[in-house]
Amino acid sequence: MNPRNPFYVLELAPEATPGDVERQGRKLLGLLELGAERGRTYTCPLGTYPRDATMVREALSVLRDPQRRRKEGLIAKLFVPPSGEEKEPLDAPLKDAFLIRYRGL
Repeated sequence: MNPRNPFYVLELAPEATPGDVERQGRKLLGLLELGAERGRTYTCPLGTYPRDATMVREALSVLRDPQRRRKEGLIAKLFVPPSGEEKEPLDAPLKDAFLIRYRGL
């Protein structure tokens, strides 16, 4: 699992439409440009991470490509809690296990 999955960075569900992706990307870029606190971080199943304009642009680029979007969507779906459940970050031991396995840390 990659905490920089474009769907996580943009805080969108894998089912988001291309229009949703573009709107959310523009919104986040605007928030970051204004220095709004709300745009500076995002939460995914591995925890909370900082976000910058470069990450948002990269996420938009990936999600504009249908093949790359499909791949990242499948990965994101594996770690989305069922409807109605809160998105809580994984606890530290589980987070460490993911980092060791998937990032070689």
